[in-house]
Amino acid sequence: MRFPIPRFAAAAIVAFLATALSAPAVPTQTPAAPRGTAALAPNEVARLLGNAFAAIAEKVSPSVVIITVSRQGLEGEGMPWPSDEPPEGPFDFFPRGPRRMPAPREPGESQGSGFIVRADGYIYTNCHVIQGAEKIKVRLKDGRSFDAQVVGVPDEKTDVAVIKINAKGLPAVEIGDSDTIRPGEWTIAIGAPFNLDYSVTVGVLSGKVRDRLGAAMYEEYLQTQATINPGNSGGPLLDIEGRVIGINTLIRTRNGAGFSFYNANVGFAIPIKLAQKVGDLLITKGRVERPWIGVDIRSLSEDLEIRPFAKGLEKGVVIKAIRHDGPAYHSGLRPADIVTAIDGTPVATARELQKQVLDRQIGQVIRLSVVREGKPITIEVKTGLQPAAAPTAARQAPPPSGALTYGMILQPVTKEVADQYSLSEKSGLLIMEVADDSVAARAGLTPGMVITEVDGKKVVSPLHFREAMRKAEPKRGALLQISRDGTRSFVILRMAPGNPSEDPEPMR
Repeated sequence: MRFPIPRFAAAAIVAFLATALSAPAVPTQTPAAPRGTAALAPNEVARLLGNAFAAIAEKVSPSVVIITVSRQGLEGEGMPWPSDEPPEGPFDFFPRGPRRMPAPREPGESQGSGFIVRADGYIYTNCHVIQGAEKIKVRLKDGRSFDAQVVGVPDEKTDVAVIKINAKGLPAVEIGDSDTIRPGEWTIAIGAPFNLDYSVTVGVLSGKVRDRLGAAMYEEYLQTQATINPGNSGGPLLDIEGRVIGINTLIRTRNGAGFSFYNANVGFAIPIKLAQKVGDLLITKGRVERPWIGVDIRSLSEDLEIRPFAKGLEKGVVIKAIRHDGPAYHSGLRPADIVTAIDGTPVATARELQKQVLDRQIGQVIRLSVVREGKPITIEVKTGLQPAAAPTAARQAPPPSGALTYGMILQPVTKEVADQYSLSEKSGLLIMEVADDSVAARAGLTPGMVITEVDGKKVVSPLHFREAMRKAEPKRGALLQISRDGTRSFVILRMAPGNPSEDPEPMR
């Protein structure tokens, strides 16, 4: 479906904006009109632009739906917004869950938006719009109302969901191309912010591939200047042709005087290419299945602690942790390894490695080019099926007291200790206690972790640990291989400043 927008409108708009931004106080000669058009006055160009936006709203609004969700004993959830706060500690590799603004509805009910993608009643929206719903109502522009059912398992990792109503011959949207749209191009949002149904806002595409916003695991948002607010969640973001290029999902907010928040006019939408891939899987298979290798990763350029251990290496991806239930656990991969390529394709950031793995098939063997202790090696890993949720760490039993080593009480792991605390590691040093404000606490070490190596040397007693720490470079620190509940990772432990050769006991 194409919209009757004059073909010369885009060129005329550019001419108008250029004139408006650069015109001096005294009128000068009118710029030449685009080829194939008559000369247009600025107000005529503005009228054409307004007509183009109005035409899009009239054509697309019948494909946009208002979603009302009822939840038992819960207040409705609104649109999540990204956090400005940094991660809390060295093990916070993945973003925390999204914050949410209260939707302006009575307790137990919330409102969002969606859009029809198939004439037989399939609708795209956000996972957070329908999450926890006991009843979902969908209202169309013509006033008709339908009960809706959730299709498959909504994908929390991208915040995409599909619902269906029992209707035929519905007006479906036209899907655009979120890959080719450029920053600076016009974008239009349609939805129901603050219960103001079928509100239309206009802006430009401000940016692409926005990630690390902390709202989902897989993020590559489009950033838009078109104003969106609670209630816009799940609605379409359109291009100047009226084609859907994204699902409106997030907003950036700031505290304002007298208000709990205000919209900073920075909105984010899930690219339609990603949403469509997820939506097709939900419709055809009922769930999204992804390959994974079971590692936590971070870009080398962002990991300041590991850089002294990666001399001569500027780009790559640091293996921060290896999960006990993932395929990499059974490979030769180790925490603190730096991945530089996958199947010969260079990777410079964590995002690039993540996307490369997601492009593989479940069960496919991949070859990782790795740098370990300055030496290049190749490691093969067979991808597996990514679980629905990350494993939750179990708590250890209360530990006994004892002598401190670098602010820790260390217990050699024996068979009896491993059985008592259900440890997956059969050797090493179990951390029983960590003193507040000690070097160990500041490094992120906690009770329940097992230290297996220091700078590549196995440690089986506190004495071994002290000796290995004394040999470490004070400024660089020592690289500790650790394990907790079977998940392997690493920590960099530095001695107390200015006193590296002292017995570690008083270093608190």
